[in-house]
Amino acid sequence: MKLSAKLFVFSALVLLSACGREFLEVKRSRGQVVPNSVEDFQAILDRSQDMNRSSSHELSVIGADEYYVADNQWESLRDPYQKNGYIWNADVYEHQDVDDWNSAYFRILIANMVLEGAAGIVPSAAERAAWNNIRGSALFFRAWNHYQLAQLFCKPYDPQTASTEKGIPLRLESDVTLKIGRGSLESVYRQIISDLHEASDLLPVEPANKMRPSKPAVLALLARVFLMMGDYEQAGQTANRCLELTDELVDFNGLDLTNNQLFLLDYGATNPEMLFYSVMDNITITNTSRFHADTTLLSMYEAGDLRAPGYFRDAGGGRMVFKASYGGSVTFFTGMATDEVYLIASECAVRNGNTADALHYLDALLSKRYEPSLYQPVAITDPNELLKVILRERRKELVLRGIRWEDLRRLNKDPEHATTLTRVVNGATHTLEPGSPRWVWPIPDKEVDIGDLPQNER
Repeated sequence: MKLSAKLFVFSALVLLSACGREFLEVKRSRGQVVPNSVEDFQAILDRSQDMNRSSSHELSVIGADEYYVADNQWESLRDPYQKNGYIWNADVYEHQDVDDWNSAYFRILIANMVLEGAAGIVPSAAERAAWNNIRGSALFFRAWNHYQLAQLFCKPYDPQTASTEKGIPLRLESDVTLKIGRGSLESVYRQIISDLHEASDLLPVEPANKMRPSKPAVLALLARVFLMMGDYEQAGQTANRCLELTDELVDFNGLDLTNNQLFLLDYGATNPEMLFYSVMDNITITNTSRFHADTTLLSMYEAGDLRAPGYFRDAGGGRMVFKASYGGSVTFFTGMATDEVYLIASECAVRNGNTADALHYLDALLSKRYEPSLYQPVAITDPNELLKVILRERRKELVLRGIRWEDLRRLNKDPEHATTLTRVVNGATHTLEPGSPRWVWPIPDKEVDIGDLPQNER
């Protein structure tokens, strides 16, 4: 399918779903609507329901250890991927579609269409900044979604084996008829890093709004990518570059911790920590009528830690539910924020032998999370013990952002930090041990059949 035809089909869908809002400035020819300007392509990227919602984190939240559900609530689940994913079953999808896969590749398709459209525009001097923004944004969205797919459907990155491990189909063109194999995990990460490096050079420090990518958001994601790769030197350097641009943190002492939602539903406008707005869909298994916060997680919060009352509320019957999504609603925030960047900088500093900097970054964050009268700065200087504290703080701080699954996978490579997950349902115990192939979700059944893709081991 030619680009103009694909853009016509997509634009028609955009206009039909716009509900009266003008998303595109368009030229009409024989009834066709084809984006052909910088403004058109920016409008496509600004469709938040496509680019900022339904992020591909459902399986990572379902499979991680931040919550549990009662037996009767598990039994009542109708979606196979939620019910089976909760216990890491061999057959997860029962031949149904997989939202995480479909949503990510849809956004990648949009990003590629914008990149191809932008390539056909020679911007004037007055248009250069706007042209840079659409290209940089499209590169960010392509990298962001390839990265999320890799966290779900590929093994954790290991530099010793990445060149031979299976990746995911790298879609770098908008032609959906191209049959693309899985390639190597190394090639996936190389492309993600390349896209982010170019995006960083193109995007502004201050975006028009936080649903648009920015240079700090790119650097935050790039630091996370390097962290997951175990490249602590580059991860630390990139986190520092991000914090040089923006290092603001929310002081929890100034928040009303009794609110049912800790943050406002304003897409990050009043949250200085938020770098990029993204949320995942509400899924049945984690809605507030079923959700029980993990008791081990709850026990980690000490006296004076304002995240305990700020993050959770008592829903009755002994159930503690999460209320602190940066999205300002019951949808879980999955974007980028400076608190994560501080924790990346702290972890990388201690892993690189710089405990003073590690303590500095940790204190900067925790001093905004505790009551001043009860806060004692961490004074541990033993690198191994300090690393344990930092990893513990990642778990306490970055709750239900889709990051816990990624952390568990990368840390399982180190026996000292490896975790076995356990769930008991109707008297049956289900475990997910370090090294199990079930830390990698299966490729959707239809994709295996249509694309002739090799399936992941279960």
